Amino acid sequence: MVQIFNECEKYGFDIFDDGIYSSDVKLGDVGCSRGTWWVVGASEQKRVACQSALEAVWWLAVAQTPPHTEAADCEELLDRPFDELTPDEWQLLREYGPVAESRELVAA
Repeated sequence: MVQIFNECEKYGFDIFDDGIYSSDVKLGDVGCSRGTWWVVGASEQKRVACQSALEAVWWLAVAQTPPHTEAADCEELLDRPFDELTPDEWQLLREYGPVAESRELVAA
């Protein structure tokens, strides 16, 4: 539970008896059974295995973040000093690929 709490705290999520929430919206549940971490999104029925509490909570964060917001966040992260980035922020940057603007597509 301490690992889950620490990861949720990074995102500003709240933990209640019935799951993990962001702004009063249930995101899902995270847990560890028999040494295996898992996550279940609020709209999902099946547990998905994860490597760690960090990965499980990250999946909940990604599932609730609209794509345009994530891109804006990544642009902001690119402007920050690298030594100030958290492991979660590094993961976002690893998966980030800028989307071409529509005027660039027309010109091509």
